[in-house]
Amino acid sequence: MNFWQDKKVLVTGGAGSIGSYLVELLVEQGAKTTVVDNLESGRKENLSSVLENIELIVGDLRDRTVADEVTRDRQIVFDLAGKAYGVGYSGAHHAQMLVSNVLINANVLQSSCENGVERYLVVSSSCVYPDDAPTPTPELDVNVGYPEKVNEGYGWAKRFAEIQARHFVKDFPKTKIAIARPSNAYGGTRFHLEAEKAHVIPALIRKILDDQNPLVVWGSGDQTRNFIHVVDVARAFMLLVEKYPVQDPVNIGTEQQTSIKELVYKLLQLTGKEHIRVIFDKTKPEGRKHKGVDVAKLKSLGFEPIVQLEEGLSEMIESCRCASSDQEATILMQAAPPSMSKTESLKKG
Repeated sequence: MNFWQDKKVLVTGGAGSIGSYLVELLVEQGAKTTVVDNLESGRKENLSSVLENIELIVGDLRDRTVADEVTRDRQIVFDLAGKAYGVGYSGAHHAQMLVSNVLINANVLQSSCENGVERYLVVSSSCVYPDDAPTPTPELDVNVGYPEKVNEGYGWAKRFAEIQARHFVKDFPKTKIAIARPSNAYGGTRFHLEAEKAHVIPALIRKILDDQNPLVVWGSGDQTRNFIHVVDVARAFMLLVEKYPVQDPVNIGTEQQTSIKELVYKLLQLTGKEHIRVIFDKTKPEGRKHKGVDVAKLKSLGFEPIVQLEEGLSEMIESCRCASSDQEATILMQAAPPSMSKTESLKKG
């Protein structure tokens, strides 16, 4: 029997990168899915394939009345809403990342519990772990040490979300809560390309396709990460809600460790830009030297990733190229004389 069939599911932040893929999987499984998103970073276009099959509500969950309304009569809530940008933006806006995410997480969790939601997913982060955590990092207690320094505001917000869940589950035993700690999600075609907000992989791809030579990369390049594709993250979220809603954190990641240096040269190879010279700027922050999570608990639940790194990177590169082509075409059409048709203006360009 399909667990998700006809379930009334709410996905907050469902128009974002991971959220939109999760929504597609839920619709595919027959869930009656509602999305709430303020469209600050998410986009309606990300849901184009399922818009006719879902309810989309544009609202800001920092407003408690919005949270109360959207969680009413829902059976399952995936709380993906929040600010989650690249290390450059996050490191320069700790207070903003802390306050915005704490407000959203607290509002959605309390409203869900008070409205009798049956299952709830807290989307935490591997940023909750301290910089000196062992690698691979097991599911450490959030009361130990400090979150990673470069994402400290975001990391504290996610720690608070887990602590809130720990207390709410005692007061509202009807709501079963799962906790996911994803690490370094990448891939798909729905990511930020803006330099300030982009995560590491789309930021690098954009620079490479723009022929930035030399290519300046923050840090030594020796720092390692384990990257997991957004589709696999969405799959893991669904697995936890269905099979492990027990308020026990689970790392979401892969066993493959990739250095930033390896990543950069792989991207140069896949884009055909191997002539570009690379400079690793050690004066810039690079975060934890080695950041990778222990996924034994996730594997014990039967999870295995289905998208390999090179496949996911190739998909992102193609998406970036298409975005560049669309942008160039728009510029050409806007610059064309009014008497020209759009097709004529493109040909002449």
